Amino acid sequence: MSLADNRLISYEDLLKLREDTDDKVELIDSVAYMTPAPTPLHQKICFKAAQIMDDFVAGKGCQMLQGVNVRLYDEQKRKIGDVIPDISVFCQYEDLNVTFIDDIPTIIVEIVSPSTVYTDNIKKADLYKRAGVKEYWIIDPKSKLITVWNFNTDEQMIYSEIAHSYLFEGLNIELENLFT
Repeated sequence: MSLADNRLISYEDLLKLREDTDDKVELIDSVAYMTPAPTPLHQKICFKAAQIMDDFVAGKGCQMLQGVNVRLYDEQKRKIGDVIPDISVFCQYEDLNVTFIDDIPTIIVEIVSPSTVYTDNIKKADLYKRAGVKEYWIIDPKSKLITVWNFNTDEQMIYSEIAHSYLFEGLNIELENLFT
């Protein structure tokens, strides 16, 4: 949910907000979005998905990271977002000793909660596409579906049994195992 409709804030304001709250605070096009701490179900699903992705991408020279601060830029190198995705996969990043990652994730995964449905499906999908993220997974525990966006080709698939990556042949997640 948006902190305040159409309230633009600076990066310094974002850092101050993050210090003053236990909620997750993200910046999308200079608008702050706050979400409460994740539920146990959210964390369980995130952990399972992260394990699957980490096991797969480790052999591909990539790194899976959970809950890290990622700065995103548009094609003109203007900062357009400061987000904390549930899962990010980086295939060109090596320095983990930083406060934020200033590189484009290859894949981003978000687990939707009732308070983030609009932000995850509309605002973040648009942000990630503009920033050059190649693939975006939206896991919806309520509907037990996974939506996978391929931003290279503007394809989108909604899976109810086994979700497949467009980028990594063989990266699949069986939804039955994820949601039990």
